[in-house]
Parts: sequence; C-alpha cells; structure tokens
Amino acid sequence: MSTTTPEALSGLWRLVRFAYRWPDGKEVSPLGHAVGQLIYLLDRERPGRMSVQIMATERPPLDLDSDASQALHFRSGFAYSGNWSLEEGRVHHDVDIASLAFWEGTRLTRDVTLKSDRLILSTDEPSPHIPQGGYVTLLEWTR
Repeated sequence: MSTTTPEALSGLWRLVRFAYRWPDGKEVSPLGHAVGQLIYLLDRERPGRMSVQIMATERPPLDLDSDASQALHFRSGFAYSGNWSLEEGRVHHDVDIASLAFWEGTRLTRDVTLKSDRLILSTDEPSPHIPQGGYVTLLEWTR
C-alpha cells in the first residue's frame, strides 16, 4: 500500500526524463530531449485539477504554408488537463482537454513512485507513438 498522499503530489513538477523502456532494458526517448511541466492542484470543494505539457526541445522552424511542417510540430509534443485522483499508489487523470483529441473523455492511469523531490509516473498502456505496446512509459519529474 502506498503512503503517497494528494498533498505530496500537489504543486509544480518539471520534466527530467520521458522514455519508453522494454523488458530487455532498451530505452527510447520518443521526443528526443524534451521539456515539460506537470501541475497538480488540490481543491477541497471539488476534484483536484491537473495539467501537463511536454515538448521536444529541438524542432525545425515552423512553416505555416507546409502541411508536413505543421504535422511535425504537432507530433513534437502533447498536452492535456483534467481532474485527478490518487488511489492505492496510482494517479488517475480524467482528461477533458487534450492536444490528442482521442484522449478527451478518457482516464489515463499512472503508477506513482515518489522519493523526496523525484516523482516517477509509469504505465504499460501503449502510447500513440508506438501503439503496439510491449514497453513501459516512464515520466520522471522533479520539483
């Protein structure tokens, strides 16, 4: 049973690492070097709110006249927000706004590991980047 509390998750987190890890130890960073922020807000009167944004740091200049350029920029990051709750060592993100429309109205669940000022969220749910699955998504954050 987890001792992580909503109060311990509450606040602003900065992305340290975003990677996919396979059982053989192989890791891939789907966006290359990325930056991001995760915010967990608490509200005693209603469900907590969360917001996450993750973007690749190296993107070519945007050409608004090029569909390919716009598609590349769209695939170079993601963002979503919604309500959140913590239950038995897992955090649930009930998504209501997302850059990936198919996430809207879904629940994204992540296992929580919290050690001091480090937060690791992980899931074996397949990502849109590699929908076949077979790996764990790791998102490591710091305060």
